[in-house]
Amino acid sequence: MKTALAVFACLLTFAATAEAAQPCVSCMKPIFAKMKKALEDKKEPLFAKQWHAKGYAKNLVGGSGLAGKQVYRQGSRKGWYLKADFSSLRSVPGRRGGPWIVRCDIWSPKRGHKVDEVWALMVYLRKEKRSVILGAGEKLAQVNELGLRYVNKKPLAPPRKKRK
Repeated sequence: MKTALAVFACLLTFAATAEAAQPCVSCMKPIFAKMKKALEDKKEPLFAKQWHAKGYAKNLVGGSGLAGKQVYRQGSRKGWYLKADFSSLRSVPGRRGGPWIVRCDIWSPKRGHKVDEVWALMVYLRKEKRSVILGAGEKLAQVNELGLRYVNKKPLAPPRKKRK
């Protein structure tokens, strides 16, 4: 009941402002819990719902990232999941509020420790009144760039590297 009230309070906060000045961690925690459950139960639709549709279908981060669909495939096959470290939560550079970037351990229950780490970009979808992951990657700079593209309403796909 307390969790439901906290989530409701977060939704009211997000409804009042496009991106809150302070992150709503209690709104973000269920996203990661649902992804973990979806990986354990091999339920891709539940996993996909925690991602922005564009970020699920395509890698928006760049060379260090994966599309959400690839994260699901690897996680369900290898038995790992994203374990968010909310003490590392930060906003996109130059922004006072969200979107928010959180460091995540790629946690392996089989091994009992993290096997890697990524940075996930969390965005709020106003029409759906919920937060989702837009993209994730190993390089913070690339995740920051995706956040800036999102905020500035630029194309989300990473820019192509110029050939020499």
